[in-house]
Amino acid sequence: MLGIGIFIAPPVVAGQLDHPGTFLLMWLAGGLSALFGALAVAELGAMMPRAGGDYPYLRIAYGPGIAFGVGWLQLLAIFPGSLATMAVGTSSFQLPVILGRWYTLPADLGLSPEIAWALAIIVGLTALNHVGVVLSGRFQVVLTGIPVLVLLAASVGVLVSRGVEGGAWGSQGPMHAPGLEAAALAFLPVYFAYSGWNAAIFVGGEIRNPARNLPRALVGGTLGVTLLYFVLCVGFLAVFPMADLARVGEAGTAAARTLFGALGEVGVTTLIVLAMLGSINGTVLTGSRIAYAMARHGHCIKPAGTLHARFRTPVVALWIQAAWSMVLVLTQSFEQLMNYTSAAMLITGTLTVMAVMILRRKMPDTTRPYRAWGYPVTPILYAVSSLVVLTVLARSLDPSLFLGAGWFLGALLVHHLFMRKRAPVPDSMKATVQTGPVAMASSPDT
Repeated sequence: MLGIGIFIAPPVVAGQLDHPGTFLLMWLAGGLSALFGALAVAELGAMMPRAGGDYPYLRIAYGPGIAFGVGWLQLLAIFPGSLATMAVGTSSFQLPVILGRWYTLPADLGLSPEIAWALAIIVGLTALNHVGVVLSGRFQVVLTGIPVLVLLAASVGVLVSRGVEGGAWGSQGPMHAPGLEAAALAFLPVYFAYSGWNAAIFVGGEIRNPARNLPRALVGGTLGVTLLYFVLCVGFLAVFPMADLARVGEAGTAAARTLFGALGEVGVTTLIVLAMLGSINGTVLTGSRIAYAMARHGHCIKPAGTLHARFRTPVVALWIQAAWSMVLVLTQSFEQLMNYTSAAMLITGTLTVMAVMILRRKMPDTTRPYRAWGYPVTPILYAVSSLVVLTVLARSLDPSLFLGAGWFLGALLVHHLFMRKRAPVPDSMKATVQTGPVAMASSPDT
């Protein structure tokens, strides 16, 4: 969860809200939404600790059609959209600070520097995964955690030295509720920042003692990140007025410039770039494995299910994902990419969280080492909040929602017309795919 969202989302949220109180409440609401989702998914993960993300739960709860639709939404929107969003964010906000005059590219290239560097990031990290040289999980935690902890320490220092009277709190009137559309548009980048609260279920079959450790990772991790994000946001508000925060582009680099000067800005920005590259690398890794697993079951084009003879990596799936991510970079703006990805996440997240209620009815006698706290209120609240945001986006004719929903409905139609009568994949087609520190075996649940 710790990653680029806390750097790039605050300015977008500040652009929709006009009071620091509502700004902080929105981040708390996003944390509660993620927590309610984590509580539900923790029950599913402890009950059926399998690799493969949402797919095994959705298949059992709703049937293969919904699972197929969600899988394709992940392939077309969530993972390539996340990859494109992070690459464009990094190339637009951090690389100009670090590269300086080297950031500008020849005019005859025909691309803006933001797009060209974003494409280079996608190609470079895909090539890295092609040969199987991936960052280990612990190294990615270090890359992501260091800049967040640096800014957290800076935020605490600012609050101790300045208090909360400055920055955004200096000249604010009484707090009032934002309009429903503004609240929904502010919630989307917050939801993007908290994305990853369900990541542990993607390797549920490889976690030691999953009945205990999956709920601990999902719920404890979400609570910890919510606290960190809240303190960081309070720190941002102590440095910037709301109007200035909305214009900084990326809060981490801007805060470093204000607090530490030019030298500190370069240092912290370098750490943020490392964190972003770690997050992008993890997205490349995970998304390609979903395409590989679906291809092994006949749910994606057959070449995506092949492994490189030497590197044992799903090279076709990797480059298909890279190609689609590059199309998104070339055709959508940064905010459009964030909304596109977040809207798709809302759809899939709601279906996954509600699966806990369906499986309580379909499988009442199954052992549940962990039961969702607050059931059935917490999954219902998660679903309601997501549906409210999706409804507002639909009323405002937001193209991001319609594109994501279109992919999902189109996949359902394809499954209904062409996929329902296909035989299941035999065990002989199972293969092993390199996932970095751990080798994940493809199975009907991956």
